[in-house]
Amino acid sequence: MNKENVYSVFTPTTPARLTFVERDDVNTKLVNALRIPGKQIVVYGHSGSGKSTLLLNKLHQLYEIHLTSRCMKGILLEDLIIDAFDQLAPYYNSEKSEASKTTISAEISQDYLSIKTQIRKSNTNEAGSKSIRVLPPQLTPQALGRFIGQAKSCWVLEDFHKIDEKERARLSQIMKVFMDMADEYPALKIIAIGAVDTARQVVEYDSEMRNRVAEIHVPMMKINEIENIISKGGELLKIEFDQNLIKGIGVYSNGLASICHHLCLNICTTSDIYESLDEKITINSESLNRALSLYLDESSDTLKKAFDMAFKQEIVKKYDNNKLILNALSELPPDGATALEIFDVIKRYEQTYPRGNLTRFIGKLCTEKEISVIRFDNVSGKYSFSDPIYRAFAQFYFKENRLKKSGDNIAFEIFFEHFRNNLNKGLTIKLVDL
Repeated sequence: MNKENVYSVFTPTTPARLTFVERDDVNTKLVNALRIPGKQIVVYGHSGSGKSTLLLNKLHQLYEIHLTSRCMKGILLEDLIIDAFDQLAPYYNSEKSEASKTTISAEISQDYLSIKTQIRKSNTNEAGSKSIRVLPPQLTPQALGRFIGQAKSCWVLEDFHKIDEKERARLSQIMKVFMDMADEYPALKIIAIGAVDTARQVVEYDSEMRNRVAEIHVPMMKINEIENIISKGGELLKIEFDQNLIKGIGVYSNGLASICHHLCLNICTTSDIYESLDEKITINSESLNRALSLYLDESSDTLKKAFDMAFKQEIVKKYDNNKLILNALSELPPDGATALEIFDVIKRYEQTYPRGNLTRFIGKLCTEKEISVIRFDNVSGKYSFSDPIYRAFAQFYFKENRLKKSGDNIAFEIFFEHFRNNLNKGLTIKLVDL
């Protein structure tokens, strides 16, 4: 009997395959959009909510192949077009295309090879070292659409929200081109994925495309979906997580599949479990503290960076807005609060605080491009910390500052030491109140 590797079962940084959990509230919308010819798709939701996992598993069910381009700050649409073009190479190789289910016409294949030659010839050198790949005039959106369409593929753009607004607006024009080609190539479509609160933050498109773009929101996972991940992983590895442990992982995961995978992986590795066991064993809730300690060590730099960015205010006038907001949110329930509830807490400290300041600065905290300390759930209308560890630090930081007025860096170190000491003593850490 084949044994599963723990790193294939619990995958905090890559899409889950073995522990994929069907999400009925999203599946129908996504599958329907994938099947409608010409329908372009924007998938959005918070980082770690399971967008890529959901999409990847559905694409494997419905497509023989798909192309994926990963976006980053500063990348141009031309770079993404060339990347997609490069990924098509195996399907336009005569030997491989014959073995594939997809048949590429000789004429289209010749056009592809011709453009490939043009790109190779047009490479230039900058300062004698950096190679620049120039997009040839022949590689138009229509040409790219034909190449992808002939391969019966679709084009996925990961983290598209990271690129500049101008480039996001330009993508909508390519979406239009792909829509118009759907009659000839029914499977042809662009799927843009973004870790934001609305589809319009991922792709800037005009009103005439409203009914031709499916906006798929992937919400935070429900507690039963998180528990299904744990159960599936346990079955594969022959591990039984006791109920208290499952509940603990669920609380700390805070609706994020990525944190659930991370904690489960840490529980296994700190218990010296790296593959499926020969005989089933039970893991109890004591193992959660070791997993949390490791998680804290791994995320400490990210936490510091997130709060350094959140605390930074170029000009502090009458109010230190970000700190007022974070302090208020840390005093409210773990599942978050509405803007009005946050405003009411701020008013306890600053009676003349203007509501407009809250609207302006809380929006910036949610849309920080690198690391957002808080998130907004447009279903519940609540703001909450994006990671339970962030909430724990905020509670500790503001309590510490009120007592000792210590600097930010000192507060970081004291927090980490305090957290680890409690974990090492075997105490159960409650993120509601440290």
